[in-house]
Amino acid sequence: MPKIPDCDRCLNNAHSNYLVCAIHPDGVDGDSCPDFADDGQELWCPNGFTFVDGHLVKLPITYETDHQPRLTRAQQYRILMTHPVFTGMCPQCRYVYEVNSDRIDWTCPICGWKD
Repeated sequence: MPKIPDCDRCLNNAHSNYLVCAIHPDGVDGDSCPDFADDGQELWCPNGFTFVDGHLVKLPITYETDHQPRLTRAQQYRILMTHPVFTGMCPQCRYVYEVNSDRIDWTCPICGWKD
């Protein structure tokens, strides 16, 4: 049994390559469905896209991995070696911050160094 045009905008649509819907997995006979439930929105989308939580997204979802870093390697290394998040101490006066704190403000109470 084939899929009918109304299937794409039905609440029961399975959005699957293998099933038509939850009620009629193989489709319906004829050109109308007795269980059609209009979802009130157009669900047509171009090939290679789908709706996720009401938003059109490209399939497969890929993440950009070939971006250029904003900081040079030397700048990144300096931050890792001197910032209190990683060292636990002020980079100017060596004041030791409290261990295991949820600190977001790294202003030093001794010398005034600010992140």
